[in-house]
Amino acid sequence: MDGAAERPVVGLLGAFDSGELGEVALRRVVETELARRRPDIDLVAFSPFGAERPVPGDEGRPARPLPVVESGASLGVDALIVTGDVLVDARAWAARYAVAEEVMAARGVAALALSGTRAGAPAVEQVVWFAVGTPGRASVDVAALAGRDVWARDSATQERLGGTAVQSGDPVLLASRVFRSDTLRRRADLLRMCGALPAGRRLVVEVTGGTGTPATHEQLVEGLHAALAADPKLSVIVVTLDPTGRAAGAVLHFDGLLAERVHHIPVWAGLDDIAAALSGATGVVATSPAGAHLAAALGAPVIAIEAGAGARFSDGIAVLDGDLQGSLQKLLATGTPIDIGQAVSTLDAAFSELAERLPRASGLKPAPPDPVESALTVLQRRLVDERTALQAELSRVQAEIEHLQASPEHRLARPIREGYQRWQRRRT
Repeated sequence: MDGAAERPVVGLLGAFDSGELGEVALRRVVETELARRRPDIDLVAFSPFGAERPVPGDEGRPARPLPVVESGASLGVDALIVTGDVLVDARAWAARYAVAEEVMAARGVAALALSGTRAGAPAVEQVVWFAVGTPGRASVDVAALAGRDVWARDSATQERLGGTAVQSGDPVLLASRVFRSDTLRRRADLLRMCGALPAGRRLVVEVTGGTGTPATHEQLVEGLHAALAADPKLSVIVVTLDPTGRAAGAVLHFDGLLAERVHHIPVWAGLDDIAAALSGATGVVATSPAGAHLAAALGAPVIAIEAGAGARFSDGIAVLDGDLQGSLQKLLATGTPIDIGQAVSTLDAAFSELAERLPRASGLKPAPPDPVESALTVLQRRLVDERTALQAELSRVQAEIEHLQASPEHRLARPIREGYQRWQRRRT
């Protein structure tokens, strides 16, 4: 018997094609933790549109699209894990993807996420809801989840489920396990070459969720102005985990000389770039749970602004609603990383339990490989490898430039060259 045919196939359903890098981080963590505990399974990611509508943030690994319900196509998995902020109705799904409600309803996304069904019948034999939540305070009927295998992402979701769900915590708090130190170093080098990540102390402001009320926005800008004025070596780095959404520059605007010390991570930046900016930051101001938890996972001191109604932050992260300027000063002066040890232990236990509940053998008939899908996979892998090679070459060139700039010959020749250039400008 073919050994590969015995490997159970497990689907992972989430909003991985929404363009939100927080969902990309969630997918990477879940895939990594399950692969470490269950190397015998094949994990397949599903999203509403997936490869049909690829987004820059999918890292060259687009999820499989959910087939239209009327097609009658099977998901082709032995079990399905539903994860992320997916407990919303079809209208909310449609708004999230900026499509008509009937387009989203045709995929059956809401029914699958809220009840594990397609066309009124169970989608697969085993459905597990892991680290699920509801964005904001959206009202949705979760009665179909009563008594099901559900782990809630946060206490607010646990209460919404009537206390019948176990709380797993947010897997993004384990994000440090999916980033290699050399990868973060290379990404930081590339961002410095682009002028988006200056050397020295930096305060990172994550604006994915906006900045709350107009009064809160004004307080934040005033606090950042005061921080920059008080420390001439400090820079502010503005990042967003939703580069396809509202532009970060439209949220925070600075005038005058201080604007030269405010840098925006480019919209083409991926999750590794955001992690590189957060890692080693003097402090982080976050407006979304994903931004706050990613910063906490990477060991950066973080405070949060509850920009959206019902944002859910992990215990230990200070949520500001008062003196923002004073809190910023304290963060920059004495900020320490958040202790997430208890949350990590809870997540590890939840992942271990989830891995044990997944099937040990497959009941599916092996399907012949799709030559088109195989070719696309090879092409995507090649693009990722070429981007990695380019990053390595850029890092090498940058290191050579820094070495030359530090050489005695450069220090002697620089004033002569600059004097000659000034003389040339005067002549013209």
